[in-house]
Amino acid sequence: MNSIQRRLILTLGTICCLLWFAGSLIAYFAVRAGMISQFDLALTTDIQALANMTEQSEAGFKFDSSGEFMPKFQREDHPDYFQLWLPDGATLYRSPSLEEEQNLTQRFGALHSPKFWNVTLPDGTNGRAVGIRFAPKEDEDTPRSPGAPPLTKEVTVVAGFHRAELDRQLRYLRVVLSLVGVALAAATAAVVSVSVRRGLRPLSALAQHAETIDASSLQLRFPTERIPSELLPIAQRLNDLLARLEDSFARERRFSADVAHELRTPIAELRTVTEVALKWPDDVTQVALKEALNIALQMESIAAGLMALARCEGSLLSPRPERVPLAALFQEVYHPFEAKARDKQLSVSLNVPNDTCWFTDRTILRSIFSNLLSNAVDHSRLASWVKVRVEKNGTGEHLLISNTNDALVADDVPHFFERFWQKDAARSSPDHCGLGLALARAYAQSLGMKLDAELNHTEIVFTLSEATPCDRQKADSAFLN
Repeated sequence: MNSIQRRLILTLGTICCLLWFAGSLIAYFAVRAGMISQFDLALTTDIQALANMTEQSEAGFKFDSSGEFMPKFQREDHPDYFQLWLPDGATLYRSPSLEEEQNLTQRFGALHSPKFWNVTLPDGTNGRAVGIRFAPKEDEDTPRSPGAPPLTKEVTVVAGFHRAELDRQLRYLRVVLSLVGVALAAATAAVVSVSVRRGLRPLSALAQHAETIDASSLQLRFPTERIPSELLPIAQRLNDLLARLEDSFARERRFSADVAHELRTPIAELRTVTEVALKWPDDVTQVALKEALNIALQMESIAAGLMALARCEGSLLSPRPERVPLAALFQEVYHPFEAKARDKQLSVSLNVPNDTCWFTDRTILRSIFSNLLSNAVDHSRLASWVKVRVEKNGTGEHLLISNTNDALVADDVPHFFERFWQKDAARSSPDHCGLGLALARAYAQSLGMKLDAELNHTEIVFTLSEATPCDRQKADSAFLN
């Protein structure tokens, strides 16, 4: 299983171990360089002592081999070695430990900056060599002739010293650093494991809390008081998602209840009519059939409205935009309602310029107009008015349809676009089932438009805003997806 915790432990543990390894290597080479430097410093003192034991005069060069420095070159057990060469390359002197046929490698530096290198000594052991070329001091016992130039001839001396003690110390250093590195790596692995588990504990708590949430507990929320800042945006987004899901489930439950309520009445009516028709077939057949037809039409209207809403919410509509003249479309839509408006003595006014056109789907816009006009005509009080007009502002054109209604209050406005909502709690209207405005808004959203409502005293105003190019593009993307 792909585990963040295991991946973090492995990654951090590996990185820390690599850092410890790199640090141990750096420490080892730094200490090693210091130890070799100290060893070379001692060799410098020894080679300079050999240089001080060398003298020159007009007669030639000589080496004083009687100094107390010589015993280390004379011992039988692991002696050191040196060799002194004249300017012509001939050997002036070699240490007693160096046999006649044996020669050291002739490499050199200056007196105060000798040349150092690792070497295999004549006895086959590892050693460290140092070499210099210098002008020996003049022999005080044999001064040069008056007026003679200074003696400046140079000789070369190379000495080889055993480095067994240095190698032993370096091995000890490697062992210590290796053991310390292994111990630190083990401790780092344990610390990283504990730290990562403790650090991810809030994430585990978040996952455990999520496991307790199901369809019956959507009211629960993730705690945000003591949660780490890195997880806070996730918890907040999850809480927002839960709130939307809770609202959605509540809306679906209300929807199911509303559907059951709306269909229960016509089904009961249809059953009653059928039972009466069966009991007295000769007397009420025609009337029963007419009532059954009306009930069937009402149920068909509810089913059609629900199917249309489902198509809108599922982005199943396919708008075909074209230039639609609003005034002509309004006249076409108003014609079926003209008789009812005349019966209610309504004054219907249209203030829409003939050249006002919207680029949208004509059929869907016609359905929006039809629902809004049906609502305005049916719910206006007698001998009142219905006004249709177009207004323009910085955001574009807006179509306003307003009418009077004495039964509405401000608290009713948020419910206008809810499915099956009617001001009449008994929902006894035979012509309306409460889906018209909800369907009108769904149609408007499918076209990228906005449909809003407001109540000014007794005037209810529905505002349909023209879709902007950005809104149309979003609506088209929703349908394509």
